[in-house]
Amino acid sequence: MKKWLLVAAASLLLAACGKGESAEEAKETAATADKTEEHASEEKAEKVEKETEEENSKEESSKVELSQEEMDKLRIPTVPINSPYHEKDHTEQELVENYMDETGRIYFSLTEEPIRTIVSGTTSPKVSNITNYSDAFINPVDKQAYQLQSQAEIDQIYKLILANQPKQLQGTDPSEYRTWEQATNLERGMMQMLYLVGPTMNDIKTAMDRDLYNHPAFVVGQEELEKLGAPLVFAPAPQTPLDYKLFQNMKMIQAMWGEVGEFENPAENKEEFEKVYAQVRQETNNLFVRINYALTEDGFGE
Repeated sequence: MKKWLLVAAASLLLAACGKGESAEEAKETAATADKTEEHASEEKAEKVEKETEEENSKEESSKVELSQEEMDKLRIPTVPINSPYHEKDHTEQELVENYMDETGRIYFSLTEEPIRTIVSGTTSPKVSNITNYSDAFINPVDKQAYQLQSQAEIDQIYKLILANQPKQLQGTDPSEYRTWEQATNLERGMMQMLYLVGPTMNDIKTAMDRDLYNHPAFVVGQEELEKLGAPLVFAPAPQTPLDYKLFQNMKMIQAMWGEVGEFENPAENKEEFEKVYAQVRQETNNLFVRINYALTEDGFGE
């Protein structure tokens, strides 16, 4: 009997010890749970605070006020023209006889009223075509031209074009390309436009990546692309068979630039705007390759 009592007593002691350990563990578990919950609450608070800071930062960035000088620096640089239109009309024969050089090029500088009206004398009524014979895109309404003003800029874009070789031309030596001087008016105009429009395209992309659709750089970028895509912005006229292919492609991309500029409420239609922008950016980049290929072909038969 004593033996059973001792066993029972021992069992009670073990049970008591067991209960004591469980209670201690329970306390530790509860403490751990409290700490975990406290840590989770802190993380959540930090996350909310960070999101709030980011949102405030976006709002502050969007509300940035720039001076007129700073705003002007965001715009695509242009050159003023006193009078882009020539008063007198020409016939095609007159242009060829009086203004075509020995290579077959017709060219007027920006100071020579390069937008000419060509009248066909063989039809009735006569057909008039307004043609840009410079090597720069021209907005006759604003009397502005998109033309590079330094040889360093010209050299830079020309080298960049030559560096973007299509697969079938990889490894082609620079000596096998026509020089800047040998390039057609349209080819030179397109190269200059790529140089000028690049920063604006990048400004828009940077604002998109940071979700700053109301930032001045984004707003101005849209305004500039809308102007560039206007139908009255004249590209240099095509003068060779290959020019005509480039011209059609250039007009398509010019219209696409206009679509990006005219896109309404991009902040509320981000996904759709990003698709439009991505397509335009890709087509713009493709121009480098197309011009590269064109410069390996004969221009004016030189």
